[in-house]
Amino acid sequence: MEIETLGYFPARSRNRARLAYLFGALGGILFGYDSGVIAGALLFIRKDMSLNAHLQGMVVGGLLLGAMIGACGTARLADRFGPRKMLIGAGAMFIVTSVLSAFAPDPMTLIVARVLIGITIGVSTTQVPLYLSEIAPKHIRGGLASMNQLAIATGILISYVVCYLLAAHGQWRWMLGLAAVPSVFLTIGMFFQPDSPRWLVRQGRVSEARRVLEITNTPGDAAESLREIQQANETSTTVRLIDLLKSKALRPTLISVFGLAMLQQALGINTIVYYAPTILRAAGFGESAALLNSVGLGVLSIIMTIFAARVVDRLGRRPLLIGGALVMASSMATLGCVFHFGGPATAAGSIVAVGALAFFKAAFSFSWGPLVWVMMPELLPMRIRARTMSAAALAMFLVNFIVASTFPALLETGAASAFAVFTVCCLVAFLFAIYRIRETAGLSLEEIERTVC
Repeated sequence: MEIETLGYFPARSRNRARLAYLFGALGGILFGYDSGVIAGALLFIRKDMSLNAHLQGMVVGGLLLGAMIGACGTARLADRFGPRKMLIGAGAMFIVTSVLSAFAPDPMTLIVARVLIGITIGVSTTQVPLYLSEIAPKHIRGGLASMNQLAIATGILISYVVCYLLAAHGQWRWMLGLAAVPSVFLTIGMFFQPDSPRWLVRQGRVSEARRVLEITNTPGDAAESLREIQQANETSTTVRLIDLLKSKALRPTLISVFGLAMLQQALGINTIVYYAPTILRAAGFGESAALLNSVGLGVLSIIMTIFAARVVDRLGRRPLLIGGALVMASSMATLGCVFHFGGPATAAGSIVAVGALAFFKAAFSFSWGPLVWVMMPELLPMRIRARTMSAAALAMFLVNFIVASTFPALLETGAASAFAVFTVCCLVAFLFAIYRIRETAGLSLEEIERTVC
């Protein structure tokens, strides 16, 4: 995506801004890779380690359990060190945990390794959207913040390609260990990127904040943004989470943020990410064909996320959320019907199943996938942004953990009923977007904050 505002600046400033956005999004690539790689690796791990459905759920769910732990411990550290330093630490941890998972000798060691990776993901999940949102100019913030979902989708696609290329020899250890490669780039790259200007202002480092804003904004916009950030910081106070829940003024915002976080995971996207090859195997495809179709779904996801990044600041967040939820509901209902009537056993049924998966993945990738990451930090006032993002991420991973841990057993007992549940969740998301979400496109974070407080 071309960043129009950078045309105002010398090449050095433009390049620094682009590098900040690029390395900031690398945490999303690692999240996507570590989430998606288990989909292909699980086909071989369950054979090598004789995993039953319960242990398969623990291998997948261990990452999510760790992510909840990581999200819990993020807020205070983020307030102290800022999102840039948090991402440096996350990158280093990604290196260690990727190697550990690759050398796991038994199921319990693998589960522990996945939990540790999850803790690291819990940190990066809150800090990547926070960093991208806080360094981005307001008129392209939606597109830039969508880079987080684009990075996640890219990581998932890379994991599918790696799994397909290594499938012939069942090299699941290489599949897991290769996550260390982008981790090195994240760790080194973030050393040379600027801190969030809003975090710098909170630390009293105003001159540094001004220099960062001048990299990513026009001179006039930089000065205006700095004034708004300083005014918001002067009126902000530290608030405990329990006090947030009691605040009547903030309650509608908290309902919107936590609703977005939990519904995103309840829609069923992670059954597609974690179990796409398994679902396709159930639909009649062989292992290689299932992995290849998963690669196709990954490519589609990237294309639609790029589309979302290009139009979200023009069309707005709300219309995309509403339309995406409707398409996803239709896709899940179609999948449920295919499995209920025994369609996967036929060639036509297999094609319909793949088509439904494709429509679901496309709809998620231009709506609830990127826009939840865009809107959560947008809707939150500066004084509670880091802390509430951590709590929302915890809620997100809790729902994700429940879905991912129970889906293998549901798939064995009857896939149609599982997809029916996801259909209902998509319809709930449709209604939630209509009645609980307000438009934020074109507003600065401080302008949005004034409508909340």
